[in-house]
Amino acid sequence: MDKVFVSGGGTGGHFYPAISVSKVLKQENLEVVFIGTENGIEAKKEFPFGKRILFKTKGVRGKSIFEKIKAIFSLLLTTFKVYKIIKKEKPKFCMCFGGYASLPLGLASFLTSTPLYIHEQNSVPSYTNLILSKFAKRVFITFQHSLSYFPKEKSILTGLPMREEIVETTKECKPPESIREILVVGGSQGSKRINETVLKVAEELPELTFHIVRGKTDLHQKIPENVRVYTYIDDIHRFYRDVDVVISRAGSGVVNELLACGKFAIYIPYPYAASNHQYYNVKFLKEEGISEVIEEKDLTPQRLKKALEDISGLDLREVSRRLKAYARLYGSKNIVNTIKEDLGC
Repeated sequence: MDKVFVSGGGTGGHFYPAISVSKVLKQENLEVVFIGTENGIEAKKEFPFGKRILFKTKGVRGKSIFEKIKAIFSLLLTTFKVYKIIKKEKPKFCMCFGGYASLPLGLASFLTSTPLYIHEQNSVPSYTNLILSKFAKRVFITFQHSLSYFPKEKSILTGLPMREEIVETTKECKPPESIREILVVGGSQGSKRINETVLKVAEELPELTFHIVRGKTDLHQKIPENVRVYTYIDDIHRFYRDVDVVISRAGSGVVNELLACGKFAIYIPYPYAASNHQYYNVKFLKEEGISEVIEEKDLTPQRLKKALEDISGLDLREVSRRLKAYARLYGSKNIVNTIKEDLGC
């Protein structure tokens, strides 16, 4: 059985697309080996599709000079270890999903002349993928905006690899008849600024029901009767299906899932995301008039309330149709099929 090495971790934004593609690779009778870091999400979550090898690797960005030197040395040492594993195991190809956890596998694949494929989840690429794109056979992208960063001759717009249960749920989504239920998602950590603003708006719009996923943030304000609070929701895609509007950060995962659901969203991009990529993930949707984008520096109860009120003037059925036109439900299969054609397997 041919082996495939996959890497993408540190955060869920890199790990979950890797999981989705790994599942398809296993279905194609390929043996999957996941390469990651002991410090990332991949060390905490199950990897059910093959062997997992984790190293003590750390990222470089946002560190002091001393910590950067240590991190670079660690990355190089891990690259050497992965190089030896590749030489021994001889995978048919390697697949990287960005983040510092992917760099050792990407560099080792280049040093061993093993075909390398990468996937970029966001509109503005990570430094890791910008480096690895020089060596990659193909660059799979999620957003059209990324084409300006990668060699066009090797870039393919596949969309984001999504889990099957999410894909199946999105097929059940229908445009709302009216606006009654609002889901508020501030990311895995939650957002104090978004939550506090929504609570103030909820008091002024008692006819609406707000479902706030607070994450790790605490709510110290009085909770109005029309607000439901959740620490975390496992089946968030079912909420996407059932609510009428979503107020959310603009990470690649939630954006692509909401496109697939055809749901109008008010996006409040995380202002400290690398290269402000969350803003660029959704900028085109605002320009098309099929989503709203409010930068956090401009977020006030008055601005958010007006954005919600303005939705009533939209043809939500037409908006839903246009949103779904941007959705690509089968990113994982598109990626694997392209690789099979390239390598003749």
